[in-house]
Amino acid sequence: MKQALLMISVFGFGMVQAHANITGHQADTLSSFHALSDMEYGSDDDATTDFATITSFATSNNQATMRVYHQNQLDKQIDKLDLLRRDLDVNQDGIEEMINQLSKHRNNQIDAQRAKKTRDAFLAAQTQQQGNILSALNIDSTTAPSIAAAHASRAAGSRSRSSGYCARYVRQALQAAGYQFTPNASAYQYASRGTLAQAGFSKISNNSRPQVGDVVVFDRTSRYPHGHIQIWDGKNWVSDFRQNDINPYSGAVTYTTWRDNRYLNNASESGTYLAMAE
Repeated sequence: MKQALLMISVFGFGMVQAHANITGHQADTLSSFHALSDMEYGSDDDATTDFATITSFATSNNQATMRVYHQNQLDKQIDKLDLLRRDLDVNQDGIEEMINQLSKHRNNQIDAQRAKKTRDAFLAAQTQQQGNILSALNIDSTTAPSIAAAHASRAAGSRSRSSGYCARYVRQALQAAGYQFTPNASAYQYASRGTLAQAGFSKISNNSRPQVGDVVVFDRTSRYPHGHIQIWDGKNWVSDFRQNDINPYSGAVTYTTWRDNRYLNNASESGTYLAMAE
């Protein structure tokens, strides 16, 4: 029994001693930790100072980061503007090219229209010329110029002097051939008033070779206030008398020559003497 109690006492003392050792070891460890903490981090005042330093450093870094960010954004905007400018330059070039193409197309159309008008006018003139030649070559006793010339030739007869009624004789000859116009009292008025043009005649060169039915009108003068009118019958100029020359006067007097629009051909050989065959 005594031995048992002795063993229990010894065991209990050992436990207490062990606890004391552990507690002491813990205290040493904690003390070492605090010492290490003081050595690494310093006192509370030092910690406050370090925190301010860290905060200032973070703020500086944040400001630098923001500057870099804004610079990057600005660079991006500049790049976009530069790209937009290049697009505008390309579009401007495209617009100018389109305008040039449209102008070229318009000019080509204008040139084509002008060429067509010129070609049409040439073909029309050629057709008219061919028609005139054909008509002139086909002048016969049934055509208006021949009828008028034959009527005037018969009326003039063999008279070699004027009776003063040239306008009446030629008017009647033209009317007999079917020409429509308003009669005039004086011979010169058949040209000055456009009467012959109204009847379907055109003024031609005085140098043209006479063709059956051509009409010549002399201007009036102080000596001949009514002028003179005459018609070619294929051999002579006739009016109220048969003339030996185109100019019935002794002096030079201006005149105009007229021809039926349907027979505008100076080179006609056919019909030259048809009126005389009547």
